[in-house]
Amino acid sequence: MKPEPPIEKKTVCDGLLALFEQNRRWLLFFGTGTSRALHKDFGMPALQKHLGEELAAEPEWARVATELKAGKTLEQALDGTGAGLAPATKAKFRKVTGDFVAKVDRRFRDQLLTRQQQWVGTRLLKTLIGRLPPRNPRLSVITSNYDMLIEYACSAHGFRWTTGFVGGLIRTWNWEAAQDSLLQSRIDRDGARGALLANRLPRVELFKVHGSINRFTMQGRQVECNLWTDGSPAGIERDLAVPGGQKFEQVAVGNMDTMSRAAHAQEEAQAFMAIGYGFNDPHLHQKLLTRVRERNCPLVVLTQDLDPAMIAELGKHGDHVWVLVAPRLDGGGNDESRTVVYMPGQASPVFLNDERLWDCDVFATKILGG
Repeated sequence: MKPEPPIEKKTVCDGLLALFEQNRRWLLFFGTGTSRALHKDFGMPALQKHLGEELAAEPEWARVATELKAGKTLEQALDGTGAGLAPATKAKFRKVTGDFVAKVDRRFRDQLLTRQQQWVGTRLLKTLIGRLPPRNPRLSVITSNYDMLIEYACSAHGFRWTTGFVGGLIRTWNWEAAQDSLLQSRIDRDGARGALLANRLPRVELFKVHGSINRFTMQGRQVECNLWTDGSPAGIERDLAVPGGQKFEQVAVGNMDTMSRAAHAQEEAQAFMAIGYGFNDPHLHQKLLTRVRERNCPLVVLTQDLDPAMIAELGKHGDHVWVLVAPRLDGGGNDESRTVVYMPGQASPVFLNDERLWDCDVFATKILGG
């Protein structure tokens, strides 16, 4: 028996392009890797170092430090941290986490808003927004990130967006009012008198499921206020879910409206992209994978590195699952100049030399023409 000929790059690109040629409602999931692509301080190692410096005196941190020394990740070390923790200590964990991310965020905010720099997901957003159906042109985006890089990118490039919070300087959750603010009225000249029609505007519906650096608890309710991103008045606490054991607890309680609407968006979606996400939060991606498995929805994963066991697991969920990563090096790290493609119907991965298709920006350019 002759060996099968190697799969050419054109076959890979054509297969990926075919996924986007059909009229599907896509949902994007942006993970920490999309922020770390801008600077490493957005990553977990930098946050871990800062938490250790700021929380060293907290009794609960001693247990976390022991777990970290044993080789566990920050997420693993923080598992169970929420059990029996005093409310004041929980608030301190949230404050230290939010303050640190806000400080890093501030270093890049103006560069992104003035388009001196570009966030890695911008080109993909622009391309998919341009393909939205005119009757209901909305692109659902879920992110587990606390920073506001997506908001800056959308604002800098004129993409309309909403998080479901409405109001002035202090905004509260009202999904229906948020939708009403994205209507554009026009007069239908075809009628005898002319009828006033309301058209939906193309927009990004952004679900920040772990909270945000501009989200707070005020008088028992969750609010957004950009003016308090760097620090809020006394008595007003940050509302975000720190890594580890407290995460699901806070997502389930403080962010219920966003989580509920994000789940609804996943149920409506017909195809998914996960970018820079390590699949470490089952409470976020379980519904996504269920849709992929039960409805055979396409799933495209773009990330620099992913656990091989997770890659194998993802491939079992459907006939249209694609995973693109940078190959691992023997000495550690990844070869960012190449791409390994795990594609449907192929027992072995495909190696693309001198191609960074795992990179979201490159993917949008070479596959989607963005």
